[in-house]
Amino acid sequence: MSVADKFTLGSESFSVEGTITSITNTPDGVTANVTGKAGHYGKVYLTYNFLTNPKHETQGSVTGIGRAIADDGESNEGIRNGVWTRDGHIVTIYSLDDVTDGAINFCIETWDLRDDSVKFEFSRVQK
Repeated sequence: MSVADKFTLGSESFSVEGTITSITNTPDGVTANVTGKAGHYGKVYLTYNFLTNPKHETQGSVTGIGRAIADDGESNEGIRNGVWTRDGHIVTIYSLDDVTDGAINFCIETWDLRDDSVKFEFSRVQK
């Protein structure tokens, strides 16, 4: 059995658009903040910590946290762990997210550093 057979995504997926609100250089890498509206999760605020692979400057690891507040006041939080790649001004992030509502989400994000836009594509991982 291959790993592809063991990693199953749910049939429901959703897309989200966000905006990069800040990027801060640190001695260890980069910290970035993004906001957006994420379907039933509502308004989301995300913070990312990027590290560069010391042997490949266009890829590395990323950790972060997202907090959301829905229109009905329900709040959720997600811990994010993944990897990133960069091709010119486009950054792609692949992450697995542990959410307080019990979901495990797989997310692919596309960041355009020219216009500060972020496009997210989420799907739940079937447990």
